Amino acid sequence: MSPSRFFNRRPAQHKGTSPIRTVTTVVIGAGHAGLAMSRCLADHSIDHVVFERGEVAHTWRTERWDSLRLLTPNWQSRLPGFGHKGEDPDGYRTIPEVVEFIEAYAKAISAPLHTYTTVTSVRATEAGYLVRTNRGDWHCRAILLASGACNVARRPAFANLVASLDRHFHVAAIPQS
Repeated sequence: MSPSRFFNRRPAQHKGTSPIRTVTTVVIGAGHAGLAMSRCLADHSIDHVVFERGEVAHTWRTERWDSLRLLTPNWQSRLPGFGHKGEDPDGYRTIPEVVEFIEAYAKAISAPLHTYTTVTSVRATEAGYLVRTNRGDWHCRAILLASGACNVARRPAFANLVASLDRHFHVAAIPQS
């Protein structure tokens, strides 16, 4: 095959689907960790995309109690190249303030976001990884998983043996009141 034929090939495509897009790195999660990694990748001119199953800061919006406040003062809560700019450096952010901070950071760094994009599988290939999403497939050389520490509720088997409890539920399912 001549070099021109090699470089002008169309992207790989599965029958009946859109072409597989290619990028060096896929970041899964657009919270503070995923966005900080996006900034660092961009600083090193590494092409990448950031996938988020919902909006930026999805978990902060949907899986935190309204009354929660950060445990660190505002002046100490920062991301690469981005820190507190408000009036109360010794205060503690509320959930809406955390979401606003993370959203502002995503805009400030012009993160290559793909919101409402759920990663359905990741499979190793000879040249890296095939990442399947609800919005198409991607091929990449590296993956950064920044989806959070506790996104999947797991209930130990012995919980069913505790007869004294009227109801069992995971902490993520505790109603806010």
